Amino acid sequence: MPKLSQSTDLTVGSIPGHLLQMTGPIILSHILQDAFNIVDMICVGRLGADALAAVTISGNLLRLITIFALGISTGTVILLSQSIGAKKKIQAQSLAVQALFLSIAFSLLVAVFGYFFAEFGLRFLGADSAVIQLGTAYMRVILLGSITHFTSMTLSAIYRSTGDTITPMQVLILSTVLNIGLDLVLIFGLMGFPELGVIGSAYATVIGRGFGVLILLFLCLSGRKGLLIRYHRPDFNQMWQIIQLGIFSAMQGFWRHLSRIGFIWFVAKHGTFAIAAYGVCMRLRVFVMNPGFALAGAVAPIVGQNIGAKSIDRAKSAVSFGTKLAVIMMATIGLILFLIPDLAISLFSKNPKVIEIGCIFLRYLTPSFGFIALSLVLGRSLNGTGDTFWPMALTFISQGGLLALFVIISFFWNQVDLMVIWIGISVSNLFQGGMMWLAYHWRMAKVEQKTI
Repeated sequence: MPKLSQSTDLTVGSIPGHLLQMTGPIILSHILQDAFNIVDMICVGRLGADALAAVTISGNLLRLITIFALGISTGTVILLSQSIGAKKKIQAQSLAVQALFLSIAFSLLVAVFGYFFAEFGLRFLGADSAVIQLGTAYMRVILLGSITHFTSMTLSAIYRSTGDTITPMQVLILSTVLNIGLDLVLIFGLMGFPELGVIGSAYATVIGRGFGVLILLFLCLSGRKGLLIRYHRPDFNQMWQIIQLGIFSAMQGFWRHLSRIGFIWFVAKHGTFAIAAYGVCMRLRVFVMNPGFALAGAVAPIVGQNIGAKSIDRAKSAVSFGTKLAVIMMATIGLILFLIPDLAISLFSKNPKVIEIGCIFLRYLTPSFGFIALSLVLGRSLNGTGDTFWPMALTFISQGGLLALFVIISFFWNQVDLMVIWIGISVSNLFQGGMMWLAYHWRMAKVEQKTI
């Protein structure tokens, strides 16, 4: 009988213990990623405004890759964690292999199409000729190396499904250090290497990710960590199952990304100060969401394993604890920001107008942070039960509906008042959190009926 190596059985033991043990490394991973992005932008920024603009605009296009990769990783976590919980070890091993096959296949498609459409995408977003030239070269390197991005996300999903978030974090530390070192060497031409500029940043990213992928693969193949992987023939039925679950998750990411672009478009009509204030508040929002993201990422495999083991009450207990903790943490940070919005915004901008506009937005936004926590944790909990449709649908209804309302208002009044935008975003968060709560309880009632 094949073994699962050093995986954690999430169907037994302390639920708070499992959640906290898994959440810490995920939070640290987010911090590491943010830290690398900052260092990378600092390095690129020294090359000039064109280089910085090229990487910034390219980043918005490259996030679409993450949406596809997110779909595969979500489907992988759902099916793999449920198989592990049901003690179907051979099926779990096969699913892991099929997920990697899918990652490779999709990355090749992305590399081919993206390579030829990179320049078009930059032109479509209105970049000037210098930015297009730099951005196209940067994107093509990243796209040709997209196999490292897809397989990295899939391998991390495989480890999370087994209850191991520590190993991906440890590998991320190593790859991030390598990435930062290569950034300095390749961008500026240190230690005898040629000065590659913006393209050097792209090579550093691909090599750093590739290094992490090789370590994670070695640990899986050797059986030292995570799921012991052995070769299985391509199983198109299992691949289709992953795609069916992952496609709605990818669509959810797409709607979320599209809504961000849409909100920026409406805010931009009010000038540079409004855009700057919006950008600062969104950065603060992401910071507050990190604990919610981490808890949501930990809850999903716990729910999946316990659904697979038909331990429904235990799955519900994990969701209850994770949700309460996320709401308390995010609401508390939100309260602090509500009380001192000017101090928080002044960390990013000293401009009085930016601080004034940002304070107003932050005071409308922060009361909805607890509901954002509900959306994050309950959305991933629904994923753990095998439901990716309702999280996608509710994201589309809440955020897409708000954008549609803004379009209607702007049709009659030319532009949407800033106050309406701020209130609309907050109400959208309240609506999505409340509806996610209803969807989760409806789904769990159906799951319980099936197990009776």
